[in-house]
Amino acid sequence: MAKQDTFSHWRDSGLTPVFLYMDARAAFGILLFLLRPHWFTLGIALVVITILAILNYYSIPLVAAARMLRGSLTGPKKIIVERK
Repeated sequence: MAKQDTFSHWRDSGLTPVFLYMDARAAFGILLFLLRPHWFTLGIALVVITILAILNYYSIPLVAAARMLRGSLTGPKKIIVERK
């Protein structure tokens, strides 16, 4: 049997994918721009890359950032709506 030259542990599957020091999820914005090259899609791609770079700088996962945004939009007080 040939010796395996790369080793990957199961815990590495939960890491954020990175491509050239950039979050790999930013590739969706770049792909959108490459499929439809307009100024608007270039702006969307740059905004997505900037937001993901800021989150990466502060080490905040995308899911946690979405929860923080939702919490700031809804406010601290919640109401209970009873269904009939």
